[in-house]
Amino acid sequence: MSDLIVNRIKRSVLFAGFLLITASLSAQNGKFPFYDLAKMYDFGEIMPKDQGGKFIQVELLNSESDAIIVHKIRGGLLNKKFGTPIDWVKYEKSELETSVWVNRLYFLPSFARMYYLTKDITYVTDMISILKRWIEDNPRIVGSERKSFNWRDMQVAWRAIHLSWCYYLTEEALSDSDKQLFTDIQNHHSQALLSWFAKQPLNDFNHQSHGALAMLYLSTLFNQTDSNGELLSNAIRILTHHLDNAHYNDGGNIEQMFGYFPFQTSIFRDMYLLCSANNIKYPENLIPMLHKMTNYISVMAQPNQTMPPLNDSYAMGIIPSIEILNRILGTDITTESKKSVYYPDTQIAVMRNESGTKSNSWYLLLNPARRIGSHSHAGRMGLYLWLNDRPILIEAGCCNYDKPIKNSWYRTSMAHNTVLIDGVQDAESSSNVEYAKKRETGNRITEWIDNPNFKYCKMVSPADDPTNVNVKWERSVALVKDEFVIVYDHFLSDREHSYETLFHTPPVELYLNNSSKEVTLYNDSIVSIIPIERDIINNIEITDQYFYLNGEDLKAPMINYTIKSKGAVKSIFIILPKSGNSSKIKIEKKESPQGLGLLIKTALGEENILLFKNSESLEIKLFGKHTNKPFELFVDKTFVNN
Repeated sequence: MSDLIVNRIKRSVLFAGFLLITASLSAQNGKFPFYDLAKMYDFGEIMPKDQGGKFIQVELLNSESDAIIVHKIRGGLLNKKFGTPIDWVKYEKSELETSVWVNRLYFLPSFARMYYLTKDITYVTDMISILKRWIEDNPRIVGSERKSFNWRDMQVAWRAIHLSWCYYLTEEALSDSDKQLFTDIQNHHSQALLSWFAKQPLNDFNHQSHGALAMLYLSTLFNQTDSNGELLSNAIRILTHHLDNAHYNDGGNIEQMFGYFPFQTSIFRDMYLLCSANNIKYPENLIPMLHKMTNYISVMAQPNQTMPPLNDSYAMGIIPSIEILNRILGTDITTESKKSVYYPDTQIAVMRNESGTKSNSWYLLLNPARRIGSHSHAGRMGLYLWLNDRPILIEAGCCNYDKPIKNSWYRTSMAHNTVLIDGVQDAESSSNVEYAKKRETGNRITEWIDNPNFKYCKMVSPADDPTNVNVKWERSVALVKDEFVIVYDHFLSDREHSYETLFHTPPVELYLNNSSKEVTLYNDSIVSIIPIERDIINNIEITDQYFYLNGEDLKAPMINYTIKSKGAVKSIFIILPKSGNSSKIKIEKKESPQGLGLLIKTALGEENILLFKNSESLEIKLFGKHTNKPFELFVDKTFVNN
């Protein structure tokens, strides 16, 4: 064969290779619908984290600012934590959440966004350097998903999404070899996602819906990874299932996780954006559910515009999530809701006093704990309360999942504003097992009244619940105007039991009045917790217990009011804002077979009559008033005592 022919063959082979590479690179022709958001928000604001990742992010970086994240990574944070060179599996057997955090590359899109904003090529250089190092140290080979966590489950899904953002925000600055690097690793991700998520039985776990979103990212933005449409079809199939089955019709999530909710909502937000931009049909109920989810975030949010840290949750900020959803949906949902709402499917209620009132601002969250186990803690019939933008009754929250104290304390019954009957806690969630099995409980909200002058909620935990020792427990909570809250626990049993009513407060100074058994919170005496029948209380104990705040496990008071009694027991507390006249309030209690009545006389002479009807009664008559409703408030100037 002549040299001429040989050279022609070589040139043909080289040209063919060039065409293959060019075709591969040009195949990434999906429409990336997030550029406008990248101009306005830090990446971590656009893409809220799962809570396992968020807890590690707070402890290692303590920021979602892309500029700060890049600065800390460049300052050697990864090497300080994971060694030099980086040992990607250093903590896999000891601190799994820490290990998967670094391998999900949560921090890498911050480099991409900083380039996108500044056009400083050094951000791209550093980003590619980290990515190359990870790829070299973590090749996908046969059996990779069994050998370590790096090539399975949410690790693959997060990397696929993060690298999609990295590619499109820096595309103009990437060399052909850089682009090929992304193409190759995303091809590996697509195969791993199909192997892991596409073959799973459908469930209601957030990892599966997130994995499906990653498939959608790759099928739309890196089309060459989905030549036969398998990624796309599985993505739509799984996401549609989770839209229908992992969320209640009222907008809440079945996993009962509040901090996770912005993350879970972003999954379906991105489904809508990716499908719309790339002419893919999405489920008909996607937009209606996004509206429900947006309202749910708004209503659930605490007065400081964060999600309540109940169950496995961090207090996630809601402002970017709401703003982005408003922008997409054309709505104007507030981040400072004044609504009281009962979610009958989710079995959660939020009370606020009417927006026109001026004296006090209340926020109460009521959680009967429809589900316990998995990500849901054992805080049945829980009460969570703020007054005038300050927390009064808090939950312990949750911590970094790697810490043993998560299982030994945070998820236990005692870590919540609940009642322990004979000291019994939920067996699974209050044990040292790593993953508590989930169970559907019979705990329910059975009554809800939203009245301009009061909000009323009754929660019931049945006698056959394993933590109740054959005691039926009814907890009624009434917010009366903007003036006070009543917490009324009714225990139904024919035997003797002990009842420990637990109130967790912020880390503030408490004052206990041994005579009245009243506890006052804060140095400026903002509020008191007052037992209406102090004579039935056998003991009061205040101890310091753990709660989680901003990356730290801190200590705060837990108040334990203990009653020991036989038969039906009625325990009543008033939570009363302190003022110059609050000490002059007078409270009288009456009972009948029909229920309970309270007469509360204020310092200004106003008389509030509160009637709590027993569930089995047709009506209740006390203090000269009667009603056939579960609860009624009468405000009188003329008092009849009969």
